[in-house]
This record gives sequence, structure tokens and C-alpha cells, in this order.
Amino acid sequence: MEYNSLILISQKDFIIAPEKITLDELIEVHKNIKLCLDLEGVPFPQADRFVRIIDLLGLLYEKDLTREEITQNYDFDERQTNYHTDAGRYLGLIKKYKDSETKEIAYTLTSDARIIMGRKYKAKYLSFVEKILKHEVFYKVFEITLQEGKVPDKNKIIEVMLDCRLNERYNINTIDRRSVTVRWWINWIVSLIH
Repeated sequence: MEYNSLILISQKDFIIAPEKITLDELIEVHKNIKLCLDLEGVPFPQADRFVRIIDLLGLLYEKDLTREEITQNYDFDERQTNYHTDAGRYLGLIKKYKDSETKEIAYTLTSDARIIMGRKYKAKYLSFVEKILKHEVFYKVFEITLQEGKVPDKNKIIEVMLDCRLNERYNINTIDRRSVTVRWWINWIVSLIH
């Protein structure tokens, strides 16, 4: 019964009458992709729920956050915080830095991410799709999805990852784990179609 004892139990976000994204629009994004190289020192993503990355971008749109603040906000352990912030860094949406005053690791949005976050629903989400598909593994797995009409299974995704020479950076067990993220992100893209 004390005002100071209130805690947030859950949060729900709603979009009222979002602009519809069509398969043709996703195909158009895919068709116009210019592949980029993965950034040196930024690991291949291991954060399955892309909506959580979008939520993190929303928090960082309001203000920079330390690793500890992100960990507490999501009730993560530090490893999960790293997975989500690294996924944002992989996509070129989040920058990591050391705060000059506190000496803590902190995160901020890139200028590109600030522009994207300021867009309306459809343009924002198509920009996220573009950011994902600029990476060869995701591009190729989405291409297979378009050809076959469904997201490929884990074994096919691992085959694509090996074709893209991820085995030069990661062992097969790591590739196996990261293939789950690829599948979830492609599923997220497909789920955007109305």
C-alpha cells in the first residue's frame, strides 16, 4: 500500500492500425540489397527474439544506457545483455562505448538507427528488414524462403552458414546455436506480411 513500493510487472505495446507490409515489398527490399561485410570484432548474432532488439532500440532512442541498466531493465543476465546489444551492433544500429565519467560500458544508437526509429511503422520495419538482409547469411536464407515458400529447416540454414564460411570464425557447435537466431529473424520478417 506504499506508493514507493510500486513495481512494473508487465508492459504491452500496441500499434493501432499499422500500415500493411506486403510480400511484394519484402521482395523489393531483398532485390535491392547491397550486401555488406560483417564488422570485425562484432559476433554473429545470438538473440532470437528480434522484437526485443526493437524494444531495446526504443529505449536507447530515449537515452544511452549502461550494460547494467539494460540487464536490470530486461531482467537479463549479463550474457543475454551482450547478445542483444551485440545483435544491434551487428546490424549497425547500436554503438558501444566507455562512459568517460563512470568508466562503465554504455550503448547508444547510431545515427542511422536514430533516423530509422523516427520513421513511421512501415518504413521503420522495412528498414529493419533491409539491415538484416544486408548480411549474406540472412540474405541467402530469405532467398531460399522466397523460393520454397517456407523458412528452411535448421540443417539447410547451417549449410548456408557454412557456404558463407562462418566455419572460419566459429566451430560447428556455435554455428548450430546461431542458426536458431537466423531462423527466428527470418520468421520475424515473414510475420510482417499482412
